Formats: sequence, structure tokens, C-alpha cells
Amino acid sequence: MAIDTKSTPTERSRAPRFLVWLLALAVVGVAGVLLTLVWFIGPSTHAVETVPPADAVVLFAGATERLDTAVQLMENGAAPSLVIPNGTDIEDAEDLCEGGASFEVVCPITDEVTTAGEARAIGRIAGERGWSSLIAVTSVYHVHRATFLLGRCYDGPVDVVTPSGDIGMGDLVDKIPHEWAGFLAA
Repeated sequence: MAIDTKSTPTERSRAPRFLVWLLALAVVGVAGVLLTLVWFIGPSTHAVETVPPADAVVLFAGATERLDTAVQLMENGAAPSLVIPNGTDIEDAEDLCEGGASFEVVCPITDEVTTAGEARAIGRIAGERGWSSLIAVTSVYHVHRATFLLGRCYDGPVDVVTPSGDIGMGDLVDKIPHEWAGFLAA
């Protein structure tokens, strides 16, 4: 029997542990990339023209394109009511909140100006009015977090519509770390 003089038993046992850690890190990395693709880049949404009717369209604050999409849904008759949390604080929504629309617009002030605060306000109003279905309008990268938080406050079905041409890949790369942090905090 030959004795291995090149390495000690401790050094030989480190190599497999290192490989296990390296493999675990690779699995976590691949899982993170796949979750990012599914949650933030390719979530299941409807087009403005194909979303089923609902009791209300609810808007999560953000890009102007979101408001434009919500108004388009309302003009297409997707729902009788539009909810814009903190709408009086959004420059482009201010006129709508002050009665400048041909449809009902509800603009609740939220307890906090966050996605969670918006979801709580939407859930409260839906409960008060007995709404059984909603259409949420938000950006593609925000769908998972917005619907997750809304699901804590509202039990009915929520269909999601995102603005077409919502965001470019460069902007998306900037948004994903914020969405991951927000989702983990939720």
C-alpha cells in the first residue's frame, strides 16, 4: 500500500466539500435567474383588448404608461370604476380624481405611499363595495410583487394588464434589484 505524501487527509476531504459548495452556488444562481425571468420579465398578463370585464380597474402608481393603459381599459368598458391610490398626488391623474372622466374614479389616500399601502387601500375599497373581480394595471417587472401584496388584501381574481412596450431591457436590469428587495421585504 502506497502512502500519499502529497496531501494530508484534511486536504483530501476539503476538495469534495468545495465542489459541493460550488454546485450549491451554481444551483442557487440558476434558480435565481429562472425566477427573475418568470417573475419580472415574463409574467402572465392580458392585452388591453383581451382582458375579461371586472368590477374595477386598479392602478399601481408608477410610469405614465400605466395610467394611460388604465384609462384605455376604462374607455373600452373593461370596468365601471377606476381606482387610483393617491391619485390626487399624481400630476397626470389629478384631473381624473377631480371628476374629469366619463367613468367613476376613486382616489383613496393610502396609509403609506408604497405598493403595500396601495394594495391595502384597493383591498379595503373592494371589500366595502363587494367587488368580486379586479383588473390590475402595473409594469411587467412589478406584476409579481403587486399581485402578491394585493392577494393579501383581496380574495377575488385579479387579471393583470401591463402597458405595451412597457420597458426596455436596459431599464429592466435597473428595476429588477429593487423588485427583488421589495418582494423579499414583503
